[in-house]
Amino acid sequence: MLYCGKINRTNLQIDYLQKIYFEKSWAWWLNHMGTFVVFIIGFFGNMLCLIFLCRRPFIRNSYTQYLIALAIVDTGAIFFETITALDDLYQYQSKDRRALIQHTIVSCKLFYYIRFIFYSMSSWIVVALAVERLVAVKYPLWSKHICSVTNARRIILIMFLFTMAMQSYHLVIKGLDCSSSSKITTKLNCRCKTLLGYATIDIIFTIYIWRLVLMTLLPLIIIITVNILIMSKLFNKNCLIDHTNRVNNARRKVVLRYKVSRMLVIVSTIYLLFHLPGSTLEVVKFLLVHAFRLCDLKWQYYIYIAQDIFDLLTNFNYGINFYLYIISSKHVRCALIHKNSIFRVSTTRSKENWRKSKTFLSSYIYSSRKPHERDINASLAGCETVTSV
Repeated sequence: MLYCGKINRTNLQIDYLQKIYFEKSWAWWLNHMGTFVVFIIGFFGNMLCLIFLCRRPFIRNSYTQYLIALAIVDTGAIFFETITALDDLYQYQSKDRRALIQHTIVSCKLFYYIRFIFYSMSSWIVVALAVERLVAVKYPLWSKHICSVTNARRIILIMFLFTMAMQSYHLVIKGLDCSSSSKITTKLNCRCKTLLGYATIDIIFTIYIWRLVLMTLLPLIIIITVNILIMSKLFNKNCLIDHTNRVNNARRKVVLRYKVSRMLVIVSTIYLLFHLPGSTLEVVKFLLVHAFRLCDLKWQYYIYIAQDIFDLLTNFNYGINFYLYIISSKHVRCALIHKNSIFRVSTTRSKENWRKSKTFLSSYIYSSRKPHERDINASLAGCETVTSV
Protein backbone atom coordinates (compact mmCIF):
# COMPACT_ATOMS: atom_id res chain seq x y z
CA MET A 1 0.00 0.00 0.00
CA LEU A 2 2.80 2.40 -0.84
CA TYR A 3 0.46 4.32 -3.15
CA CYS A 4 -1.62 5.31 -0.08
CA GLY A 5 1.36 6.48 1.97
CA LYS A 6 1.15 10.15 0.99
CA ILE A 7 -2.55 10.47 1.84
CA ASN A 8 -3.32 12.55 4.92
CA ARG A 9 -5.23 10.30 7.29
CA THR A 10 -7.70 11.34 9.93
CA ASN A 11 -7.67 9.99 13.45
CA LEU A 12 -10.47 7.57 12.51
CA GLN A 13 -8.44 6.18 9.61
CA ILE A 14 -5.39 5.82 11.81
CA ASP A 15 -7.55 3.88 14.26
CA TYR A 16 -8.64 1.49 11.49
CA LEU A 17 -5.03 1.17 10.34
CA GLN A 18 -4.11 0.12 13.86
CA LYS A 19 -6.91 -2.46 13.89
CA ILE A 20 -5.90 -3.94 10.54
CA TYR A 21 -2.16 -4.34 11.01
CA PHE A 22 -1.47 -4.31 14.74
CA GLU A 23 -4.61 -5.47 16.53
CA LYS A 24 -6.65 -8.60 15.94
CA SER A 25 -10.40 -8.31 15.42
CA TRP A 26 -13.09 -10.54 16.87
CA ALA A 27 -13.47 -12.18 13.44
CA TRP A 28 -9.77 -13.06 13.40
CA TRP A 29 -10.06 -14.76 16.78
CA LEU A 30 -13.29 -16.49 15.73
CA ASN A 31 -11.64 -17.77 12.57
CA HIS A 32 -8.56 -19.16 14.31
CA MET A 33 -10.32 -20.65 17.34
CA GLY A 34 -13.09 -22.02 15.13
CA THR A 35 -10.49 -23.67 12.91
CA PHE A 36 -9.29 -25.76 15.86
CA VAL A 37 -12.85 -26.88 16.61
CA VAL A 38 -13.48 -27.67 12.95
CA PHE A 39 -10.26 -29.72 12.86
CA ILE A 40 -11.42 -31.92 15.75
CA ILE A 41 -14.91 -32.37 14.31
CA GLY A 42 -13.69 -32.78 10.74
CA PHE A 43 -10.87 -35.20 11.53
CA PHE A 44 -13.24 -37.44 13.50
CA GLY A 45 -15.89 -37.29 10.78
CA ASN A 46 -13.48 -37.95 7.92
CA MET A 47 -11.91 -40.90 9.72
CA LEU A 48 -15.37 -42.37 10.31
CA CYS A 49 -16.13 -41.75 6.65
CA LEU A 50 -13.04 -43.68 5.56
CA ILE A 51 -13.82 -46.58 7.89
CA PHE A 52 -17.44 -46.60 6.79
CA LEU A 53 -16.85 -46.36 3.02
CA CYS A 54 -13.85 -48.69 2.81
CA ARG A 55 -15.98 -51.65 3.83
CA ARG A 56 -16.39 -54.23 1.10
CA PRO A 57 -20.03 -53.60 0.11
CA PHE A 58 -19.56 -49.83 -0.25
CA ILE A 59 -16.20 -49.72 -1.97
CA ARG A 60 -17.64 -51.45 -5.04
CA ASN A 61 -19.55 -48.31 -6.04
CA SER A 62 -17.95 -45.72 -8.28
CA TYR A 63 -19.17 -42.69 -6.32
CA THR A 64 -17.62 -44.19 -3.17
CA GLN A 65 -14.16 -43.71 -4.71
CA TYR A 66 -14.77 -39.97 -4.93
CA LEU A 67 -16.07 -39.81 -1.38
CA ILE A 68 -13.02 -41.65 -0.06
CA ALA A 69 -10.67 -39.34 -1.95
CA LEU A 70 -12.67 -36.33 -0.74
CA ALA A 71 -12.34 -37.43 2.89
CA ILE A 72 -8.56 -37.77 2.49
CA VAL A 73 -7.96 -34.39 0.84
CA ASP A 74 -10.37 -32.61 3.20
CA THR A 75 -8.43 -33.99 6.15
CA GLY A 76 -5.21 -32.74 4.59
CA ALA A 77 -6.70 -29.31 3.86
CA ILE A 78 -8.04 -28.76 7.38
CA PHE A 79 -4.74 -30.03 8.82
CA PHE A 80 -2.77 -27.38 6.91
CA GLU A 81 -5.32 -24.73 7.92
CA THR A 82 -4.84 -25.71 11.57
CA ILE A 83 -1.05 -25.55 11.28
CA THR A 84 -1.34 -22.10 9.69
CA ALA A 85 -3.69 -20.91 12.45
CA LEU A 86 -1.29 -22.16 15.14
CA ASP A 87 1.58 -20.36 13.44
CA ASP A 88 -0.41 -17.10 13.28
CA LEU A 89 -1.33 -17.31 16.95
CA TYR A 90 2.26 -18.06 17.94
CA GLN A 91 3.56 -15.11 15.93
CA TYR A 92 0.95 -12.81 17.48
CA GLN A 93 1.90 -13.87 21.01
CA SER A 94 5.63 -13.80 20.35
CA LYS A 95 7.42 -10.52 21.10
CA ASP A 96 9.87 -10.84 18.21
CA ARG A 97 7.16 -12.15 15.79
CA ARG A 98 8.95 -15.46 15.55
CA ALA A 99 7.27 -18.22 13.52
CA LEU A 100 6.22 -21.46 15.18
CA ILE A 101 7.45 -23.65 12.33
CA GLN A 102 11.08 -22.99 11.43
CA HIS A 103 11.20 -23.88 7.75
CA THR A 104 14.13 -24.72 5.60
CA ILE A 105 14.07 -23.69 1.95
CA VAL A 106 12.89 -27.17 0.91
CA SER A 107 10.23 -27.52 3.61
CA CYS A 108 8.92 -24.03 2.83
CA LYS A 109 8.39 -24.87 -0.84
CA LEU A 110 6.84 -28.26 -0.06
CA PHE A 111 4.55 -26.77 2.59
CA TYR A 112 2.82 -24.46 0.11
CA TYR A 113 2.98 -26.99 -2.72
CA ILE A 114 1.23 -29.81 -0.82
CA ARG A 115 -1.17 -27.37 0.85
CA PHE A 116 -2.49 -26.00 -2.42
CA ILE A 117 -2.74 -29.51 -3.89
CA PHE A 118 -5.16 -30.44 -1.10
CA TYR A 119 -7.22 -27.29 -1.69
CA SER A 120 -7.48 -27.89 -5.42
CA MET A 121 -8.26 -31.59 -5.14
CA SER A 122 -11.03 -30.91 -2.61
CA SER A 123 -12.83 -28.65 -5.06
CA TRP A 124 -12.44 -30.70 -8.20
CA ILE A 125 -13.38 -34.00 -6.61
CA VAL A 126 -16.74 -32.42 -5.79
CA VAL A 127 -17.02 -31.30 -9.43
CA ALA A 128 -16.15 -34.78 -10.72
CA LEU A 129 -18.62 -36.34 -8.28
CA ALA A 130 -21.42 -34.08 -9.55
CA VAL A 131 -20.67 -34.96 -13.19
CA GLU A 132 -20.54 -38.67 -12.34
CA ARG A 133 -23.99 -38.46 -10.75
CA LEU A 134 -25.35 -36.70 -13.83
CA VAL A 135 -24.19 -39.56 -16.04
CA ALA A 136 -25.58 -42.17 -13.62
CA VAL A 137 -29.01 -40.52 -13.45
CA LYS A 138 -29.51 -39.05 -16.89
CA TYR A 139 -27.72 -41.69 -18.98
CA PRO A 140 -28.21 -44.98 -17.10
CA LEU A 141 -27.41 -47.14 -20.14
CA TRP A 142 -23.94 -45.58 -20.35
CA SER A 143 -23.32 -45.42 -16.62
CA LYS A 144 -22.73 -49.17 -16.41
CA HIS A 145 -19.53 -48.71 -18.42
CA ILE A 146 -18.62 -45.08 -17.63
CA CYS A 147 -19.40 -44.94 -13.89
CA SER A 148 -17.18 -47.82 -12.86
CA VAL A 149 -14.74 -48.11 -9.99
CA THR A 150 -11.78 -48.32 -12.38
CA ASN A 151 -12.79 -45.19 -14.29
CA ALA A 152 -13.40 -43.29 -11.06
CA ARG A 153 -9.89 -44.10 -9.84
CA ARG A 154 -8.45 -43.11 -13.21
CA ILE A 155 -10.24 -39.74 -13.09
CA ILE A 156 -8.97 -39.10 -9.55
CA LEU A 157 -5.43 -39.96 -10.63
CA ILE A 158 -5.65 -37.64 -13.67
CA MET A 159 -6.91 -34.78 -11.49
CA PHE A 160 -4.12 -35.43 -9.01
CA LEU A 161 -1.44 -35.35 -11.70
CA PHE A 162 -2.90 -32.20 -13.25
CA THR A 163 -3.04 -30.52 -9.84
CA MET A 164 0.58 -31.46 -9.13
CA ALA A 165 1.65 -29.90 -12.41
CA MET A 166 -0.54 -26.84 -11.91
CA GLN A 167 0.75 -26.09 -8.41
CA SER A 168 4.40 -26.73 -9.24
CA TYR A 169 5.05 -22.98 -9.55
CA HIS A 170 5.07 -22.84 -5.72
CA LEU A 171 8.33 -24.81 -5.81
CA VAL A 172 9.87 -21.82 -7.57
CA ILE A 173 8.27 -18.70 -6.10
CA LYS A 174 8.26 -19.68 -2.40
CA GLY A 175 11.27 -19.31 -0.16
CA LEU A 176 12.68 -17.86 3.05
CA ASP A 177 12.60 -14.09 3.45
CA CYS A 178 14.82 -12.75 6.23
CA SER A 179 14.74 -9.09 5.17
CA SER A 180 11.83 -8.14 7.48
CA SER A 181 13.45 -9.56 10.59
CA SER A 182 15.36 -7.80 13.30
CA LYS A 183 19.00 -6.78 13.19
CA ILE A 184 20.05 -10.29 14.11
CA THR A 185 19.20 -12.10 10.90
CA THR A 186 19.07 -15.65 12.13
CA LYS A 187 17.12 -18.51 10.69
CA LEU A 188 14.61 -18.23 13.51
CA ASN A 189 13.40 -14.86 12.21
CA CYS A 190 12.96 -15.80 8.55
CA ARG A 191 9.50 -16.10 7.02
CA CYS A 192 8.24 -18.63 4.51
CA LYS A 193 6.53 -16.53 1.84
CA THR A 194 6.52 -15.52 -1.80
CA LEU A 195 9.87 -14.11 -2.79
CA LEU A 196 9.82 -10.48 -3.83
CA GLY A 197 11.08 -11.12 -7.35
CA TYR A 198 8.21 -13.54 -8.07
CA ALA A 199 5.31 -11.38 -6.81
CA THR A 200 3.89 -10.83 -10.30
CA ILE A 201 3.98 -14.56 -11.10
CA ASP A 202 2.25 -15.30 -7.80
CA ILE A 203 -0.52 -12.80 -8.58
CA ILE A 204 -1.13 -14.19 -12.07
CA PHE A 205 -1.17 -17.88 -11.09
CA THR A 206 -2.66 -17.75 -7.59
CA ILE A 207 -5.23 -14.96 -7.92
CA TYR A 208 -6.32 -15.00 -11.54
CA ILE A 209 -5.73 -18.52 -12.81
CA TRP A 210 -6.14 -20.64 -9.68
CA ARG A 211 -8.42 -18.64 -7.41
CA LEU A 212 -10.62 -16.90 -9.97
CA VAL A 213 -10.85 -19.44 -12.79
CA LEU A 214 -10.12 -22.88 -11.35
CA MET A 215 -11.60 -22.41 -7.88
CA THR A 216 -14.48 -20.00 -8.51
CA LEU A 217 -15.82 -19.65 -12.04
CA LEU A 218 -15.43 -23.18 -13.41
CA PRO A 219 -16.73 -25.04 -10.31
CA LEU A 220 -19.62 -22.56 -10.04
CA ILE A 221 -20.70 -23.01 -13.66
CA ILE A 222 -20.24 -26.79 -13.75
CA ILE A 223 -21.86 -27.65 -10.41
CA ILE A 224 -24.87 -25.37 -10.88
CA THR A 225 -25.48 -26.68 -14.41
CA VAL A 226 -25.06 -30.32 -13.41
CA ASN A 227 -27.25 -30.01 -10.31
CA ILE A 228 -30.04 -28.39 -12.31
CA LEU A 229 -29.94 -31.25 -14.82
CA ILE A 230 -29.91 -33.85 -12.04
CA MET A 231 -32.81 -32.28 -10.16
CA SER A 232 -34.84 -31.93 -13.35
CA LYS A 233 -34.33 -35.66 -13.89
CA LEU A 234 -35.20 -36.55 -10.29
CA PHE A 235 -38.45 -34.58 -10.40
CA ASN A 236 -39.41 -35.51 -13.95
CA LYS A 237 -42.73 -37.36 -13.69
CA ASN A 238 -42.41 -38.80 -17.18
CA CYS A 239 -39.33 -40.77 -16.23
CA LEU A 240 -39.92 -41.27 -12.51
CA ILE A 241 -42.61 -43.89 -13.07
CA ASP A 242 -44.26 -45.92 -10.38
CA HIS A 243 -41.52 -48.17 -9.05
CA THR A 244 -44.07 -50.73 -7.89
CA ASN A 245 -44.31 -51.93 -11.49
CA ARG A 246 -40.73 -53.12 -11.36
CA VAL A 247 -39.41 -56.29 -9.86
CA ASN A 248 -38.09 -55.94 -6.32
CA ASN A 249 -34.37 -56.00 -7.12
CA ALA A 250 -34.66 -53.52 -9.99
CA ARG A 251 -36.89 -51.20 -7.96
CA ARG A 252 -34.43 -51.25 -5.05
CA LYS A 253 -31.51 -50.26 -7.28
CA VAL A 254 -33.37 -47.39 -8.93
CA VAL A 255 -34.60 -45.98 -5.64
CA LEU A 256 -31.12 -46.27 -4.13
CA ARG A 257 -29.54 -44.53 -7.11
CA TYR A 258 -31.88 -41.60 -6.83
CA LYS A 259 -31.38 -41.34 -3.07
CA VAL A 260 -27.60 -41.32 -3.49
CA SER A 261 -27.87 -38.71 -6.24
CA ARG A 262 -30.06 -36.48 -4.06
CA MET A 263 -27.56 -36.79 -1.20
CA LEU A 264 -24.62 -35.85 -3.43
CA VAL A 265 -26.52 -32.90 -4.90
CA ILE A 266 -26.86 -31.60 -1.33
CA VAL A 267 -23.12 -32.12 -0.74
CA SER A 268 -22.11 -30.19 -3.86
CA THR A 269 -24.61 -27.42 -3.10
CA ILE A 270 -23.25 -27.01 0.44
CA TYR A 271 -19.79 -26.82 -1.09
CA LEU A 272 -20.89 -23.89 -3.26
CA LEU A 273 -22.51 -22.10 -0.33
CA PHE A 274 -19.50 -22.49 2.00
CA HIS A 275 -16.53 -22.32 -0.32
CA LEU A 276 -17.31 -19.89 -3.13
CA PRO A 277 -18.07 -16.78 -0.99
CA GLY A 278 -14.60 -16.89 0.55
CA SER A 279 -12.90 -17.60 -2.76
CA THR A 280 -14.82 -14.79 -4.45
CA LEU A 281 -14.06 -12.33 -1.65
CA GLU A 282 -10.36 -13.18 -1.90
CA VAL A 283 -10.37 -12.09 -5.54
CA VAL A 284 -12.50 -9.01 -4.81
CA LYS A 285 -10.21 -7.99 -1.94
CA PHE A 286 -7.15 -8.19 -4.14
CA LEU A 287 -8.79 -6.20 -6.93
CA LEU A 288 -10.03 -3.47 -4.60
CA VAL A 289 -6.92 -3.10 -2.46
CA HIS A 290 -4.20 -3.70 -5.02
CA ALA A 291 -5.63 -3.31 -8.53
CA PHE A 292 -8.04 -0.40 -7.91
CA ARG A 293 -5.96 0.92 -4.97
CA LEU A 294 -8.72 1.33 -2.42
CA CYS A 295 -7.25 3.58 0.28
CA ASP A 296 -10.33 3.80 2.48
CA LEU A 297 -9.15 1.99 5.58
CA LYS A 298 -12.65 1.61 6.94
CA TRP A 299 -13.71 -0.43 3.92
CA GLN A 300 -10.51 -2.43 4.09
CA TYR A 301 -11.19 -3.25 7.72
CA TYR A 302 -14.66 -4.60 6.94
CA ILE A 303 -13.28 -6.58 4.01
CA TYR A 304 -10.79 -8.28 6.33
CA ILE A 305 -13.60 -8.99 8.81
CA ALA A 306 -15.69 -10.64 6.09
CA GLN A 307 -12.70 -12.60 4.86
CA ASP A 308 -12.07 -14.12 8.30
CA ILE A 309 -15.71 -15.19 8.54
CA PHE A 310 -15.74 -16.71 5.05
CA ASP A 311 -12.42 -18.48 5.70
CA LEU A 312 -14.01 -20.18 8.69
CA LEU A 313 -16.95 -21.28 6.53
CA THR A 314 -14.51 -22.72 4.00
CA ASN A 315 -12.72 -24.64 6.74
CA PHE A 316 -16.08 -25.81 8.06
CA ASN A 317 -16.83 -27.24 4.63
CA TYR A 318 -13.75 -29.50 4.91
CA GLY A 319 -15.14 -31.27 7.97
CA ILE A 320 -18.88 -31.70 7.55
CA ASN A 321 -19.29 -34.01 4.55
CA PHE A 322 -19.71 -37.20 6.58
CA TYR A 323 -22.33 -35.50 8.75
CA LEU A 324 -24.12 -34.38 5.58
CA TYR A 325 -24.24 -38.01 4.42
CA ILE A 326 -25.92 -38.99 7.68
CA ILE A 327 -28.37 -36.08 7.75
CA SER A 328 -29.42 -36.14 4.10
CA SER A 329 -29.63 -39.88 3.47
CA LYS A 330 -31.73 -42.39 5.37
CA HIS A 331 -29.97 -45.42 3.91
CA VAL A 332 -26.61 -44.12 5.15
CA ARG A 333 -28.05 -43.77 8.64
CA CYS A 334 -29.44 -47.29 8.51
CA ALA A 335 -26.14 -48.65 7.20
CA LEU A 336 -24.26 -46.87 9.98
CA ILE A 337 -26.56 -48.11 12.76
CA HIS A 338 -27.28 -51.65 11.67
CA LYS A 339 -24.60 -54.25 11.13
CA ASN A 340 -26.37 -55.72 8.10
CA SER A 341 -26.84 -52.56 6.08
CA ILE A 342 -29.14 -52.04 3.14
CA PHE A 343 -26.12 -52.32 0.85
CA ARG A 344 -25.17 -55.70 2.31
CA VAL A 345 -28.74 -56.97 2.13
CA SER A 346 -29.17 -55.84 -1.44
CA THR A 347 -25.83 -57.37 -2.43
CA THR A 348 -26.68 -60.70 -0.82
CA ARG A 349 -30.10 -60.81 -2.42
CA SER A 350 -28.70 -59.92 -5.82
CA LYS A 351 -26.17 -62.77 -5.52
CA GLU A 352 -28.94 -65.20 -4.60
CA ASN A 353 -31.09 -64.01 -7.49
CA TRP A 354 -28.12 -64.38 -9.87
CA ARG A 355 -27.50 -67.95 -8.73
CA LYS A 356 -31.17 -68.84 -9.09
CA SER A 357 -31.35 -67.27 -12.52
CA LYS A 358 -28.22 -69.16 -13.59
CA THR A 359 -29.58 -72.46 -12.30
CA PHE A 360 -33.00 -72.10 -13.85
CA LEU A 361 -31.94 -70.19 -16.96
CA SER A 362 -33.24 -72.73 -19.47
CA SER A 363 -36.61 -73.03 -17.82
CA TYR A 364 -36.89 -69.23 -17.61
CA ILE A 365 -36.21 -68.79 -21.35
CA TYR A 366 -38.91 -71.21 -22.36
CA SER A 367 -41.41 -70.04 -19.79
CA SER A 368 -44.40 -68.09 -21.06
CA ARG A 369 -44.71 -64.39 -20.31
CA LYS A 370 -47.98 -62.66 -19.54
CA PRO A 371 -49.18 -59.89 -21.87
CA HIS A 372 -49.24 -57.22 -19.15
CA GLU A 373 -45.57 -57.92 -18.37
CA ARG A 374 -44.67 -57.09 -21.98
CA ASP A 375 -46.55 -53.82 -21.66
CA ILE A 376 -44.67 -52.94 -18.48
CA ASN A 377 -41.29 -53.67 -20.06
CA ALA A 378 -42.23 -51.63 -23.10
CA SER A 379 -43.07 -48.66 -20.93
CA LEU A 380 -39.77 -49.02 -19.13
CA ALA A 381 -37.83 -48.94 -22.40
CA GLY A 382 -38.54 -45.24 -22.83
CA CYS A 383 -37.20 -44.48 -19.40
CA GLU A 384 -34.05 -45.56 -17.60
CA THR A 385 -32.75 -49.06 -17.31
CA VAL A 386 -31.33 -50.31 -14.08
CA THR A 387 -27.57 -50.58 -14.33
CA SER A 388 -25.49 -49.52 -11.37
CA VAL A 389 -25.95 -47.26 -8.41
